[in-house]
Amino acid sequence: MRIAQVAPLYEDVPPTAYGGTERVIADLCDGLTAAGHEVTLFATGTSRTRAILEPVVSAPLRDRMTAAEMMDVGPHLHLRMLADVFARAADFDVIHSHTDLWTLPFAKSVATPTVITLHGRLDLPSVQRILPMYPEISLVSISEHQRRALDGLGVSWAATVPNGLDLEDYHRQPRQAGTHLAFVGRICPEKRPDLAVEIARRTGRRLQVAAKVDPTDEEYFAESIKPLFDRYDVDYVGELGERHKPGFYAAASAILFPSDWPEPFGLVMIESLAAGTPVIALRRGAVPEVIEHGVTGFICDDVDEMVAAVDRIGEIDPVACRQRARDFGADQMCARYEAVYTDVVSRRPAEVERVNGNRVPDVLLQDTMTSMLSP
Repeated sequence: MRIAQVAPLYEDVPPTAYGGTERVIADLCDGLTAAGHEVTLFATGTSRTRAILEPVVSAPLRDRMTAAEMMDVGPHLHLRMLADVFARAADFDVIHSHTDLWTLPFAKSVATPTVITLHGRLDLPSVQRILPMYPEISLVSISEHQRRALDGLGVSWAATVPNGLDLEDYHRQPRQAGTHLAFVGRICPEKRPDLAVEIARRTGRRLQVAAKVDPTDEEYFAESIKPLFDRYDVDYVGELGERHKPGFYAAASAILFPSDWPEPFGLVMIESLAAGTPVIALRRGAVPEVIEHGVTGFICDDVDEMVAAVDRIGEIDPVACRQRARDFGADQMCARYEAVYTDVVSRRPAEVERVNGNRVPDVLLQDTMTSMLSP
């Protein structure tokens, strides 16, 4: 099968450090190529892949632009990339885009089936207004919880495909747990690193933090988080690359996941499990679809429960954690996407039906546009 994979341009595929979506795309491209498919990846020129690389920009936008420039110029660069990809639609059996809503208008203009994986939150009013305008486009969610925000809105779900990664380096990492807790990911308000500090303080445990600070979150870090780290002697190691992450996870007694937003998936959880390390998480978003309460970690309703769960870390078997992580391997993800591609290609309608017959009625489109523009 000839498959186009369209990646965001903010990071390399895979990223040199933090970047969940780009890591998923990297393993998907490599796995599909190994399975015999002809995969073309549209991404940054410094990406590394077994697929055919079509460089769109020379380097990741985060390395070349300020936050303001990314907001102003970044969308245009993505739209230009999509215009070029869909101008070549006849070269592919299926186009798989990871650029969310930007893809939708282009997908309507070609006969080649398009699959869009939605990697972000879907409970935003703008998303809930835009997606129903494209009821014929095949969408993939990365968790069952993620798609609930669109219940009853008439979108077309092709499947739920949980994110998967090549986690073998994590599985091979010896488990040498200390007594400290750890927080991994990104420092931003919705990830609640402040709660991780509170849990560590209340349990008398040291806290290690391996996390990235995006330009848009630098003020939050400087004003709200760094003072906490300094006051409670948190070991902040910054952003870790893939080579160091397995050992970081395996050395912690548990990973704290106090994310306080509707988390669409959460790669930190499966990385931790693959290293044999339990996860203590708030019951938000897709957490119950990844963590098995009392088996691979603890799912908590508030901070008090997370504090209490620290005393139960010894109940969790590292072997059970690693076994659970196998459900989220790259091979499983690739097989699920192959099934999606086969299905959408087999249902490929004639070009006239695809472009004209299934479009949203003009009156519905007008109503939608009117509601979006209303005060």
